[in-house]
This record gives sequence, C-alpha cells and structure tokens, in this order.
Amino acid sequence: MRIKNFLFQSFAQIFFSVFLVLFFIASVVIFIRIAGVTFVVKISFFELLTLYFYTLPTMLFFVIPLSFFVACVLGLSRLSFDYELPVLFALGMSPKQIIKIFLPIALLASISLFVLSLVLTPLSDIAYRQFLEERKSSIDINLQAGEFGQKLGEWLVYVQKGKDNIYENIVLLSLQKGENSQKDGLIFAKEASIENTDGVMEAHLKNGKIYRKISDGIEYIGFEVMILRSIIDFSGDGNIGLLEYWKRAFYENARQDKVKRNLCMYVLLSLFPLISLFYFPLLGVKNPRYQKNYTILQTMGVVGIFFALMYLSATYIPLLGMLLLPTIWAFGGYFFYKRYIARFY
Repeated sequence: MRIKNFLFQSFAQIFFSVFLVLFFIASVVIFIRIAGVTFVVKISFFELLTLYFYTLPTMLFFVIPLSFFVACVLGLSRLSFDYELPVLFALGMSPKQIIKIFLPIALLASISLFVLSLVLTPLSDIAYRQFLEERKSSIDINLQAGEFGQKLGEWLVYVQKGKDNIYENIVLLSLQKGENSQKDGLIFAKEASIENTDGVMEAHLKNGKIYRKISDGIEYIGFEVMILRSIIDFSGDGNIGLLEYWKRAFYENARQDKVKRNLCMYVLLSLFPLISLFYFPLLGVKNPRYQKNYTILQTMGVVGIFFALMYLSATYIPLLGMLLLPTIWAFGGYFFYKRYIARFY
C-alpha cells in the first residue's frame, strides 16, 4: 500500500505540472480559433467565454492522455535516477507490480476519455453550432476599415472608411469558382451600407463598377445603385442528436468521412492510456549506473509514433484501425517490455 501511494504521489506531481502547461497552450489555441469567428461576427465577452467552454471537452480530451503518458513515464524515470526504484527492485519488487499498480488508474483514464470523446465532445460541438445558428439571425456586421482578408459570406471585403455599417470606398472580391458562377468578379463602390437580415448579408452599393472575367476578355459594368445579397457561411448541422451524430459514420452523407475519421481517432486516443501500460516501465525504468537519461526524447518519440499511426489509421482505414492499431500497439509494448525490462528486473 505504501509503495502504491509512493508511486501515485510521484505520478501526480508530474501529471498536474504537465497538464497545466498543456492546458494553457491549448487554451491559447482555442482563443485563436474563436477569434476567427469574431473576425466578422460581433460577440460579447460572455459569449466569448460561452464558446470557450463549448470547446473544453475537446481540449481536455487531447490534453489528458498526453499528460497521463508523460507523467507515468517521467515519474518512473525520476524514481530510477534517484535510486529509489533500484532499491525497491532489490527488496523484491518487480516491474509487473508497477503495471498492476497503474492498471486501475489507466482504466479510469480510458473510461473518462471515452465519456469525453463519445458523449461530451459531440454534445459540445452540437451546442457550439447551435449557438452560432442562433446568432446568425442577429449578428452585427463587423468590418474594420483598412484591414485586408475580411470575409463576408462569399466575398472578400476591403473598406477604406466605415462607421455604423456605412462604408466608403469598398472593394468586394468574389470567392466563387467555376465558369457558370454569376457572382465571380471584382466590385468597386464609393459608398455602401451593409446589414444582416435573418442571416442574409445585404449590401446596398452606390456609384460603382464591376469587372468580370468572360471567355474572350474582361467585362466592365458601371452602376449607380446595386443590391447584393449573400448568405453568411454557417454550418447547418447543429440540430442533430448524439446518436445521429455518430450514425453518420456508417451511411453515405456529406460528412461521413470526417465523422468516421473522428470516431477512429477518439476511440484510439481513449484507449491510449490502457494499451500503453507496458510502455511505462519500458521507458521509465532505467539503470542509473549504466544508462543515460534520454527519457524525455524517448517519450516524445513514442508519442509521436502513436499519433502518426493514429492519424494514418483514421485517414485510410478508420473502422479497421480501431481494432488493428490497439492490438499492434499493446502487443509491441509487451514484446519490448519482456525483452528489455522483465528479463533484467
């Protein structure tokens, strides 16, 4: 019992340190992602926090397994190079007992990750999309004067001056492609007023010019007044339930490949703590007298290999990969554990 508490204490000290660092980095990435939404849509600080909390399950899902693996390996490595594990081995403890001690917590971690990935993450994603759909009919257009790369519906927009949705010297560049597109081209206008009506961007342009590419050259059109309407780009699948969310992986639809890939990645990453049990002593148990401490590099390498295999499996063999990769990964860990750890300790 004392040995178990001793190992758990060493694990916890590293886990929370690694978790907080990764959580902070992930939070910064999430806020950058949310900033992409606020680039055109105005939202309040409270709504910004709402979007952030909707992304928390996904963020925790990717941070927890990585923190868990690193903490288990580095915890054992630190005990090895502090000569505490060699003493325990000398007193009769075996690496097999280490695996038995970490088994319950690895199982708990995998169960928690399954709940996060298969339940909370899709629910938060649905809520995230529903939130945007609700805001779609009431958002204010948020164009900044003098800034490039602003997107409004199907158009890239640049304005020289603007205030209260009234703009001067506005330029719109169509993003549509194809010979049959009726909205391709470049539009200049001296004055414009832009409003959002039930999710439809409506621009009233005055005193402008249109340049369009045609088969035999460039077409020029001058106008005094033109009304341009465009639907603001929002995903329309925010009203489905949890079962329907995952059922899309098993029948043909527009999002089948993406849902199938996500399902494979979520299952594999949820199993990662459990199927990596033999990698903890393999990477963490060292002989401080004869071995140098390359544990961090080895841990990064093993994690990188797993994530690469997970990505390849999810991309090319998602359904088969959910069974094949855990089996290969667990067997590979056991093989190397028996060869390099169990035979010496």
